[in-house]
Amino acid sequence: FKSVVGIAQKLNPRIRGWINYFEKFRLSNLHKVFKLLNQRVVRWARKRYKRYKTSIRRAYSWLTRVQHQYPYLFYHWQLGFLS
Repeated sequence: FKSVVGIAQKLNPRIRGWINYFEKFRLSNLHKVFKLLNQRVVRWARKRYKRYKTSIRRAYSWLTRVQHQYPYLFYHWQLGFLS
């Protein structure tokens, strides 16, 4: 994907489906899944952008900035599953 917006557009229907299915049973168990998903976005950023290849801390700060600037980008961010 060229941008994080493209990733969000691809994953949001799937994330919404997971939440709709698991909200009746154990929505809190999805916290681990969303944490892993955020880690995968950081991994993508480290591969995509040269400045984040050497520093995982810098990549996580990038993710935090994206979460604050675009809190509705990923569906699980809208519900408070940040990182």
